[in-house]
Amino acid sequence: MAATSRHEAELKKKALEEVKKTNDPIEKIRWQCLSRGAAGIRDLGRVFRNFDDSGDQQLDYREFCKGVRDIGLNLGKHDLEAAFKQIDRDKSGSINFDEFLIKIRGNTLNKKRTVLVEKAFNKLDQNGNGTIEIDDLKGVYDVTQDDRFKSGEMSEDELLREFLDKFDSPDNKDGTVTKEEFLSYYAGISASVDNDAYFDLMMRRAWRLDEPTRPKTGSFKPNIGYQSPEPNGYTLSLPSLGGGGGNNRRDFKIQGLKGLKPRTNAKGHVLTTPLPLS
Repeated sequence: MAATSRHEAELKKKALEEVKKTNDPIEKIRWQCLSRGAAGIRDLGRVFRNFDDSGDQQLDYREFCKGVRDIGLNLGKHDLEAAFKQIDRDKSGSINFDEFLIKIRGNTLNKKRTVLVEKAFNKLDQNGNGTIEIDDLKGVYDVTQDDRFKSGEMSEDELLREFLDKFDSPDNKDGTVTKEEFLSYYAGISASVDNDAYFDLMMRRAWRLDEPTRPKTGSFKPNIGYQSPEPNGYTLSLPSLGGGGGNNRRDFKIQGLKGLKPRTNAKGHVLTTPLPLS
């Protein structure tokens, strides 16, 4: 679920109104970020990470001010100092930018919504390395119904990269999305959705959170992106029941699918398997 134009417009309008209302410097930064769209908080995090040459995830006051201004936020010296002091509670002169981003996200993602976003991220991060990349999306995000894929205008990898770029920083598209970036992106979308139940519904529908992850099967490409686990331990990609009639069963044929054999009964007859409704 990426931000729609309607969500973006509603969020920007709300953010501009909130900036005028608040005197809290952290909230000013939050709403100024979101006045740029759902990706505003994520983009601020990207800028801060670029300053972390030492890799210690710490920012001093000078770097903090530069990061806020580089993203185009309009805060005066008094607000910048007050915001920095709120986070630098031990008065060490530096802040952890992950903690800062959590502070900036604030209550835009409550506990219930955070659980949903993390569940979506973990489903996408199939290799468990803490980032989402093109290969992670295969078998999870289906592009085969995209007209540009059907016409040959764009390949699967190109469409997956285009989708991934929605969550990536426009100024630093490296083809990977971290968990913090994913959470920060959805903090922006969440800020435009007042109802928890509606946010829950959007996340579950967008990422099919109640369905099992569809494992990839090498070079075999399902024509709908739905895979059904079979009792014999293999996972087989099955096409959708598009259009015509039929009784929702199809012969269990996988000729050409390397390394797998069809299930048979004691008499050697090939069994049939029910197809899920798409």
